[in-house]
Amino acid sequence: MGLLENLRHSYLVEGLTNDEIAAVASVADEMSFAADEDIIREGELATEIYVLLEGKVRVTTSTGEIIARLGPGAVFGELALFQHDERTATVTADSAAVLARASASSLNALIDSNPGAGVKVLRNLGKTLCQRLRSSNVQLEAVLASL
Repeated sequence: MGLLENLRHSYLVEGLTNDEIAAVASVADEMSFAADEDIIREGELATEIYVLLEGKVRVTTSTGEIIARLGPGAVFGELALFQHDERTATVTADSAAVLARASASSLNALIDSNPGAGVKVLRNLGKTLCQRLRSSNVQLEAVLASL
């Protein structure tokens, strides 16, 4: 499958029309990574967002602790859309992986030029960020309860 068809399976484009999905795909390029190859590293400047199209990745802290495992359709690096700051985790391919990569500036320009699609994309990212925050809260509560 090509970039456009694979991208359709990501929650990033949930609710978008075919034309809107094609527009998102037009600002992305496809990249391949070998197993155990770093995709992004903690501390790097965040300028791009990624959609995992094939394979699996793991998200780790600076201590090497695995905080998440992601599969096809997952989005990571999304904070680059909101601020150009340092990455807060490292993402490494668990297996051979294929990803769509879009620069934050290109995706933000697309959102600005197509507000209807932009609202849907941002809403989808907002849902994901809320789920991740809830998960982090549960993990934090478990750690605090064990002290």
